[in-house]
Amino acid sequence: MQDTLNLLRAVSRSFYLSIAWLPRQMRAAIGTAYLLARATDSVADAAHVSPARKQEVLKRMREAIAGAPWKPLSAEFCEAADTQAEAELLARFDEALEELKNLPSDQAELVRGVLSVITDGQLWDLSFFEEHNCVLSDEQTRLYLYRVAGCVGRFWTRLGFLTMGEKFAPLEQRDLLEEAGVRYGCGLQLVNILRDHEEDAGRGRIYLCSDREAWMNRAERYLRDGLDYSERLGSFRVRFASMLPALLGLRTMRALRHARPGKRVKISRCSVYAAMLQAFVASL
Repeated sequence: MQDTLNLLRAVSRSFYLSIAWLPRQMRAAIGTAYLLARATDSVADAAHVSPARKQEVLKRMREAIAGAPWKPLSAEFCEAADTQAEAELLARFDEALEELKNLPSDQAELVRGVLSVITDGQLWDLSFFEEHNCVLSDEQTRLYLYRVAGCVGRFWTRLGFLTMGEKFAPLEQRDLLEEAGVRYGCGLQLVNILRDHEEDAGRGRIYLCSDREAWMNRAERYLRDGLDYSERLGSFRVRFASMLPALLGLRTMRALRHARPGKRVKISRCSVYAAMLQAFVASL
């Protein structure tokens, strides 16, 4: 598990902050699910690889996650990775699959379920934008948000109840929390889409076809739903781990509203520490 955490820290320092604070019961499944999703995402985003080839490999990765034998990736994807850490993740994908096999069967089933939905979204993205450069409706955007991020909120909630029971949250709030978790996940993905809008548009990928301001408002509303979600949880550690991404997302949204056109927004390390302190105090 320590090797998994070290690799996770290399590919996502911000998400690692949440993972490291999670209760032990949830940590292995969440970390494994994130690494698998990050690996499939790296394939979907690989530069200078054809969409058809990426779809072929994504389907093979999804089958391996479901339990089929795995043949290591060819060098083309490792060489096309954006960072050395992502290249290492792809080269060690078999280790993430082994971590999945080592999970208790009920946890592994949840991980496989959420990865099936995520890869559906990634495959849709690759096939749709071969023919179009912009989504055709808000409903397409909402479905995409659910597939690549909203489903993670539902997974997180189900895993929490599975591993911690009433220590995670009151059982009678389960349905409410699942739906709030879906909105929270969608909000986090919306932040990414809004932040990366110009870069994505340059690659022929426009994920929002209606008023940008309305989507910004929706992202902030969903992130506040995420804060409400986090405050309902029963453990300090899981409250902190759940709350931190929402606070970082809201800080990113504030920066987006004040950014100059064409300037990529990235919150400072100081702002990350401030969000951690805010999450810590709010979670007590």
